[in-house]
Amino acid sequence: MNPFTQVSRNRRRLRNGLAAAGIATALLAALPGTPAQAATPKVMIMSGTFSGYALCASPADNWVWLKKVDTANPDPFCLWKQLGPAGQFTLYNPAKDEIMAYTGGNEGVVVMEDSGTSPLGANGELWSWGGREGWGASALQSFWDSGQNVDAKDGFDNPRTDPVHTRGWRHGFQRELTWNAVTPG
Repeated sequence: MNPFTQVSRNRRRLRNGLAAAGIATALLAALPGTPAQAATPKVMIMSGTFSGYALCASPADNWVWLKKVDTANPDPFCLWKQLGPAGQFTLYNPAKDEIMAYTGGNEGVVVMEDSGTSPLGANGELWSWGGREGWGASALQSFWDSGQNVDAKDGFDNPRTDPVHTRGWRHGFQRELTWNAVTPG
């Protein structure tokens, strides 16, 4: 084996190991019941295109749904804690006591699961905010595949009535792929 190839692989392994350690440290600091997590305000993840609609965990199954909400009196299953910075965070739902996760692929379903159980590893449980668009909302992107964004639209330009999926930015309109974290009240 070429010695330069081996050094490059070792550097890549070290960099990936350090990144994973950083993610683990951030997530441990933000686990339910810790002071950092307790101080994190709850937000509603509101659709950038469908006014009054938010992402909500299902109390009955492991799906994430789009639901019409009253921001003054929100459903507890529609309240989230964003644990981590805008570029890499977990969406924790205190009512469900689970996190939101990406399952992979274009139009992959978004699910609720226990932290640390994603078949995609830690990055499947992480999200990031894209840049703010001209209409005032940002893409909610899978950290595992930043080309996949949480999609609020069904196949007929209406709010979804099925479990929430992701979609690529270039596949159709983008506005329904954007969201805002809003403090209820």
